[in-house]
Amino acid sequence: MDSVDEIKQKLDIVTVVGEYVQLKKAGANFKGACPFHNEKSPSFFVTPDRQIFHCFGCSEGGDMFTFIQKIEGVEFPEALRILAKKAGVELKSFDPRTTSLKNKLQDVCSAAASFWHGNLTKSIGKKANDYIKQRGLNTDTVEKFKIGYAPDSWDLTMKHLLGEKFTETEIFQAGLTIKNDKGGYYDRFRDRLIFPIQDLHGNMVGFTGRALKSDEPAKYINTPESLIYHKSKVLYGLDKAKKSIRQISYAVVVEGNMDVIACHQAGYENVVACSGTALTLDQIQLIKRYTPNVALCFDQDEAGQLAAQRSIDLLFSQEMNVKIVNVITGKDPDECIKNNPKDWEESLRKSKSAMQFYFDKYLTEEALQDINKKKVAAKNILQEISKIKDKIEKDHWIKKSAETLGVKENLLWESLPGGTRIQEYKNIKLKQNVDISPDQNEQPREKTKEEQYFERVITILLNYPELIAYAEDYFLPEMVHKAELQEFYKSLILYYNENVRELTKEQINQWIQTDGHQLSQGYLDSLVLYVDKIYEDFDLNQINLELVGLINSLKINFMTKKVSELSEKLNQAEKVGDHELIDKYIKDITVYSEQLAKLK
Repeated sequence: MDSVDEIKQKLDIVTVVGEYVQLKKAGANFKGACPFHNEKSPSFFVTPDRQIFHCFGCSEGGDMFTFIQKIEGVEFPEALRILAKKAGVELKSFDPRTTSLKNKLQDVCSAAASFWHGNLTKSIGKKANDYIKQRGLNTDTVEKFKIGYAPDSWDLTMKHLLGEKFTETEIFQAGLTIKNDKGGYYDRFRDRLIFPIQDLHGNMVGFTGRALKSDEPAKYINTPESLIYHKSKVLYGLDKAKKSIRQISYAVVVEGNMDVIACHQAGYENVVACSGTALTLDQIQLIKRYTPNVALCFDQDEAGQLAAQRSIDLLFSQEMNVKIVNVITGKDPDECIKNNPKDWEESLRKSKSAMQFYFDKYLTEEALQDINKKKVAAKNILQEISKIKDKIEKDHWIKKSAETLGVKENLLWESLPGGTRIQEYKNIKLKQNVDISPDQNEQPREKTKEEQYFERVITILLNYPELIAYAEDYFLPEMVHKAELQEFYKSLILYYNENVRELTKEQINQWIQTDGHQLSQGYLDSLVLYVDKIYEDFDLNQINLELVGLINSLKINFMTKKVSELSEKLNQAEKVGDHELIDKYIKDITVYSEQLAKLK
């Protein structure tokens, strides 16, 4: 029996595929969402009897080897090694199907890892062992993560690997040596504690070396990008964490290797580290194979918080559920656990959703007390909410934002970045059997054009009080047909004149928050915030022109209605022969018609 047949005999395709796709029993087969194309209804089937898979949506199909080649993006030799490892089948080194450059470079890394790990049992590794003890790592942990020591030598590692029958070129391509100016090679890792980096399947692909000399300028150095190591596609510790992640459906992502090691040693085996400052899309796809639930625990400094925010954005794009963990003691999980493992458990228990993280960051007590800061806070929180793909979850956070900000829910939907979302809002409410019709104290959902224009006028005047003088001269309160809006406009003009026609934006904000008005506080705040939705990129000159245009349109509408109303009254007067009223209405119609002609 050759290696392929032996692997097929020992492995079940359902188990192999099940590591990448969530499968459900469907008669004699299993089905799930195809990993090779986007689909809403599962059309991907796995047949245990024939040990094959097939997607009726994209027509991909084959056996377990085909699946691994496709899902991992590898050739047959790599797929063979991956499945052989899962099956516990030893491949013969002379098997031509296992010979590829990728496999050879992984072998180089594996040999280097064994050499460095073995140094810990020798006198040469005393310095590294002292450091390991100082960091509180036990023997089992050192063995589990294959931690090692690269000796303080320019070529000892290279000589060892050459003795293992690897060539200088292969050692260099694996990232273990550096080429000098004369064309020779020297060891990349020297006098460093070594943390091997393994891929999802446990293959050695790279290393991180931690300096043991206090005066070493580079505290950490890493294997460079290579044929087998791509920093953005590897999660440190995933090969050891994936079983736990799948079992509890929850992955914790931290920043450093030592954080992962400390967590695993303390019994928290669902922890991995990203090889950089933020998660990448490829790393998220790896996690998504095992769980849709991720908790981020990054440093509390500015760089860590920016990394968290970039990671959240990508996780949201993949419809992942995201939480944020802040350690309650120490600066990172490693320190937290050293202080007390229970502190780490408590930190995990107190983790908050990513959106709650943003709420705490932006909607502070200080921001909610000042309308200008509230505008900025609303803009920031809406920017984050807009990234949520699930409509129900989006609706939840819009509702909470409206409650916190004290503004109308539909205004926030309209203000979401990327265009108006009011129809999305209505569709959600209809599905939830929520009545979205306005009550007596609310502004109607569907406003007339005149109302919309007047709200824009008020929005401009509240944000640019220096333009109130123009409005007072050219737009009379009687031109506002809705009583409560008319009264507010009158109050605004009166307040402006009481302050000798000089008002600051801060005075306006204080006035609308302290004086009693017929309009609700939430509605007034909405009008102030509305400026960022429609006039975000306008300068003062453009705002001025917009105000002139709005007032002109409102005056035209007002006078057109007046002419129409007077014409109707004129008809009634002519029917009853009231010549006095006839003359009056004709004069009034003439006045309004002349004004209308000037405006048009």
